[in-house]
Amino acid sequence: MAALAILVGCSKSEPAEKVDPDLVRISQDRVVRHDQVGEGSFETRATYVLVDVENTSNSDLFVTLDGTLIDAAGAEVGPLRAESLRLPEGGRRTFALVDEDNAERPAATDARLEVIGAVVARWSPTTRIQDANVFDDHGKVIAAASVTNGADRPGKIIVLAGFHDAAGKPVARPFTVLEMGAGITQTVRFVGPDGSKTGYIFLGDAVY
Repeated sequence: MAALAILVGCSKSEPAEKVDPDLVRISQDRVVRHDQVGEGSFETRATYVLVDVENTSNSDLFVTLDGTLIDAAGAEVGPLRAESLRLPEGGRRTFALVDEDNAERPAATDARLEVIGAVVARWSPTTRIQDANVFDDHGKVIAAASVTNGADRPGKIIVLAGFHDAAGKPVARPFTVLEMGAGITQTVRFVGPDGSKTGYIFLGDAVY
């Protein structure tokens, strides 16, 4: 299951200090999936692209990725919905760009992707991930961690996970939404698909 494209950050505004998009590297190991996206009443089937993006700058960045689905001949099949994530200095994050109309595009086999925004993140998230653990469970990976709402008020926090296969290609990016009181710590646990070999947990949007 993939998360629907979401704006990731926090309730504070991002600064407008732009950086060279070339400092943000999009992996060529992108994976196109035709599967379930969303949860509950928002659950549907759609085509989406999983891809890792690396921040090579000396600052945390707020990065927006956009793109277009293409077929085996390179023809455009349909636009993707842009997604924004906070990338730590020297770190990477797994993006999940969903078809703009939440539709399945069986002809789509790849995507043209581009960084359309990259700015320096000057604020520090109040939510923390601690005690992260990743272990193998009979041919698939399980990732678990503690999430603490460090704010002085309740919040609704999106937590995501990225799973990769033995070759390092992304295979899943599930998510969960936590409704947490001030100072509360909760444990999250994500189960990767069969064949997953590595996994990690990271923060998404936080609304207080």
